[in-house]
Amino acid sequence: MRMKFFAVFTLLAAVLGLTFGGSRALAAEADMQAFRGAYLQDVNESKGFHLELMFSGPTFQSNVISDGQLSQDGSAVADGKLSWSYTNLAAEQTQQYEMPFYAERSGNVVVFYGKRGNVWQKENILGGFSWLIDAVTSDDRDTKRKYAATVTDVQCEDAGNGQMRMQLTFDGKALSEVRDKAVRDRIATMSEADQKDALATVNYLNAALAESNPKCAWTVDSKTGKTAVVTADLTDVMRNYAKAVLQDSYQGKISLSKEETDLLASIGYYYTLQVYLVKNDGSAKHAVIPATVKNSAQEANIFADVNAEIVSAVNK
Repeated sequence: MRMKFFAVFTLLAAVLGLTFGGSRALAAEADMQAFRGAYLQDVNESKGFHLELMFSGPTFQSNVISDGQLSQDGSAVADGKLSWSYTNLAAEQTQQYEMPFYAERSGNVVVFYGKRGNVWQKENILGGFSWLIDAVTSDDRDTKRKYAATVTDVQCEDAGNGQMRMQLTFDGKALSEVRDKAVRDRIATMSEADQKDALATVNYLNAALAESNPKCAWTVDSKTGKTAVVTADLTDVMRNYAKAVLQDSYQGKISLSKEETDLLASIGYYYTLQVYLVKNDGSAKHAVIPATVKNSAQEANIFADVNAEIVSAVNK
């Protein structure tokens, strides 16, 4: 089993998908009705997004800034910059890195292109979670009702500028149950070689969600109900995911290398993950992956050295 740095971004994609794809009987009825009304009428067209992600530990910080588009057919393309800094306390030195990247999704495959030095490299990421883009773009009202029912608390507040902010809390166990069949049906369409890793990832995310009650702030246009901004702290889900994998390792169900164990332990106890997402009509910018990048990119484990820095940031 090979744990990638981008396992973190897999979790991000998962919970963001659930945020858009995703009652409490005791909630203020007006707040719950406002949420359901906005969610059910948020018709998905081809739309753009601006994404910022913050992954932080004791002496390691990483930021993603990206723009892209989601299409009605579920395809997506984005470009942006990934930056990270690592402080070596013993040497009293901080090193900073930046990497331009592109990402595209078609069918069940998400391909990440990153430029390390002067060389473009590529790596498949997200695996079984590419179905979540379908959840984001779905207009099926029955599917939406099921996800809406996993929301256990809604608190609405005026966000100014004609917008309303909804503080949402999800029942993690219910959320995992609602999405489970759809995920497995999607995985069944994947190649046999990919199914094993995808199913394992699904099981670990289910365990992580069952131990968490994800929260997010969802801001919508007060008149149209369309999504404007989503912010979420995904730390608990990320940490519980890492701990679930470690638990199976400790029980002898799976084998992890020392490097994988150290990486998961670091993420499971020391790191935080926050996300900020703005949706728009997609008119501001259209990401295009140059043919020269696609044709020249070499298959690689792009983040192998970053994994070591994540662990070292804790050990030092």
